[in-house]
Amino acid sequence: MKWRILKSGKLNPAENMAIDEAILNGIIHGRSVPTIRFYGWEPATVSCGYHQSAEKEVDFVALKEFGFSFVRRPTGGRLVLHNEEVTYSVIAPTSGKFSGNVTEIYSEISKVLASGFSMLGIDVDFEKGELCSKEQRQSSNPCFSSSSRFELSYKGKKIVGSAQLRKENAFLQHGSILLDHNQNQIAFLLPDLEKEKREKLASTLSKKTISINEIVSSKISFSQACDIFEQAFKKSWQSDEFCNTASLEEFEKSNVKLLVNNKYASNKWNKRK
Repeated sequence: MKWRILKSGKLNPAENMAIDEAILNGIIHGRSVPTIRFYGWEPATVSCGYHQSAEKEVDFVALKEFGFSFVRRPTGGRLVLHNEEVTYSVIAPTSGKFSGNVTEIYSEISKVLASGFSMLGIDVDFEKGELCSKEQRQSSNPCFSSSSRFELSYKGKKIVGSAQLRKENAFLQHGSILLDHNQNQIAFLLPDLEKEKREKLASTLSKKTISINEIVSSKISFSQACDIFEQAFKKSWQSDEFCNTASLEEFEKSNVKLLVNNKYASNKWNKRK
């Protein structure tokens, strides 16, 4: 398989989600090259899953007080705080090494990410748990409060959270690799929680999540982390071809613009029931 590696830097949430979807659309129509993308978020952002009700999941007054932005992902899953992390996305046809089911694709990509952590001197574990649909929907159960099957943890603490969308002949998987912060602040962004329950959840998230720079002895920058995980993909999939590119194709840029204006920057999408 031939891959394009795209490092987007730190972008606003609408742009980030629009780029991932535009590439997915290009893959579906046979116009885009399979892509591995690394990016960050500016400003820090809370994202909710495709199926979540934003008003039930997020206290938007508290969100504004923290200075965080908000976006709805095209993928499923639950609330995630994107704050000083490396986000990866893998967007490709559901063929070859990706012809399996959702968990098999998770496993394939998690092995690569585990290789990247190994390069950082971090030995991660593969989680064996799998949340039921009821647990997935609970507002008091943000993404990083527990682990799904094949996600990665360090000494029992979750360090990567991922979500996947399969559409027609293609898939998009993107996920958060925690770099500098755990997820405890998200407890203060959930609506209708009593103080005691909020503080308990914040404590739980602190205990159950960990970031790269809480582990390593020398601080890893955003760009260094992107480089290391890029190397991990190239090392793990040695039979594939890789080409670094600086920007999207023109047809992808046009689709990004439409998706930003008509979808990811609109309350109709982000706050829909």
